Amino acid sequence: MSVNALLATVILVAFIVTVVLAIGSYMAYKLRERNRGPQSRVAIEGEPVFFERVYPGVPIRTASDQAGDGGSRV
Repeated sequence: MSVNALLATVILVAFIVTVVLAIGSYMAYKLRERNRGPQSRVAIEGEPVFFERVYPGVPIRTASDQAGDGGSRV
């Protein structure tokens, strides 16, 4: 067997194993997520957990405004 054929075989086997492992991992993830319910009320309502939607042209309240210091910055 030549070196080229050996390297081609190794690359082909590595590619096939990678694809099989990726499909297996995805199936295991989907099975785990199917057995899990929503974690919080926010996930049920469909609201984002970490981000707040910002609309252009609409004034938003900053964290300093909500804290009650009147928005003064030093």
